[in-house]
Amino acid sequence: MIQALLQHLIYTPSINIPLGLSDIETFPWALLFCLSPKLVIDRAYIYLMLLFGLSALASLYVFGSPVDVIRSYFAILNASLIFYRLLGADRDEFHQLIKAMVVIFFLNAFMSFIQMAGLFPDFLEPIYRQFVKRFTHEGLDGGRGVGGLYAEPAYSSYAMHFMFVFMALWWKLDPFTRRGGLAFAAMLLFDVFINRSATGTLFLVVIFVSFVQRRTLLQLSLSIGGGLLGILLLVPYMEEPPRALELLHNIFFTWETDDIYMTLMNESGHRLFSIMSAYKYGILHPLGAGMGSWPVSSVWAMEDMGINSFEIYYFLEFNEGFFKGIRPTAFAAGLFLEVGVVGTLAFVAVLFRHWIALPYLTNSYWRATVNVFLFNFFLIGTIGDPMPYIALAMGYLAVTKFLPPATESVEAPPISPTSDTPLQ
Repeated sequence: MIQALLQHLIYTPSINIPLGLSDIETFPWALLFCLSPKLVIDRAYIYLMLLFGLSALASLYVFGSPVDVIRSYFAILNASLIFYRLLGADRDEFHQLIKAMVVIFFLNAFMSFIQMAGLFPDFLEPIYRQFVKRFTHEGLDGGRGVGGLYAEPAYSSYAMHFMFVFMALWWKLDPFTRRGGLAFAAMLLFDVFINRSATGTLFLVVIFVSFVQRRTLLQLSLSIGGGLLGILLLVPYMEEPPRALELLHNIFFTWETDDIYMTLMNESGHRLFSIMSAYKYGILHPLGAGMGSWPVSSVWAMEDMGINSFEIYYFLEFNEGFFKGIRPTAFAAGLFLEVGVVGTLAFVAVLFRHWIALPYLTNSYWRATVNVFLFNFFLIGTIGDPMPYIALAMGYLAVTKFLPPATESVEAPPISPTSDTPLQ
């Protein structure tokens, strides 16, 4: 009963546990779901987490912030451990997890629609905000949309696209077929007009491009050209254009604004700047600053970028033009900052070795799953979010162990040696 409930909750948003730590959002359900006999774990991962534990102890000694140290360590453990838990799923549980995913996907879509329409009951907002502090019952200002069940539109887009990329794999939703094209079009409309997050649109582009082949280049070119033409003609006349369209318009058609580099920096808030500074810091300091050091080391990293703090609009608006400690939003960037390039490479070697040999070039569905995972891992994401590892593990099982139902497709996944049911 509890595991059945957790099968749904692992897809839900981060929450604030009411223990006096109101500013900390966490994903407790993933770790609880891992407390099962089906957890399949290897020694390399255990050794890695022990080494990260030593880094945490060193950071605690130097910086003396136990809350930040514990928070950083469990963010990595909470996000990645569920990959091993899902590898131990049997066929029945795997199918239950798919059903739970579909339920949460459409529930979040429905919630987003009623929020955008202004129909969400006001009296429910303070109740839900006890757990999701930044939840709102309506759309956000500045061209931003709604977050559905999640704290903000960007977080909602992360979850929706990881669920979508698995559903594309499982039900063979190739965007260059009629059925897949309709699914991708519906997702694009949701991204642009409901969620209205530039992040979500980028995720969908990554998934879409993963299916492009030589014979579909013309369709891709026409899609890009038509999209840019629409942006050129429509955005200047929209009172509050969606952020994704506004960003593209600024980059391609608004030449009097900042250069592209600074435009991207500022349109992303603090995200891109904090990520790039973390990568630079991790390369210059191969062992990082220590697990849990981010409130201090992130400021060091940003100061070393050669850009004044007041040039980044986020800091000008929220911290009077001064840098403030910010944890990088990409998983890999957080690792670079706290355990350096050495710790990051160790993490990649341990986690990626399970799936790196799968047919990336010949299976576009698996390629889309890997591409969106890597995009999230290196560029845009939330370091403690288990959703990328859930989608990766589910995709891995679908390709190697529990084959999806046979449907028409321009490219069927190859039959795995461990499969027990052949594809038609």
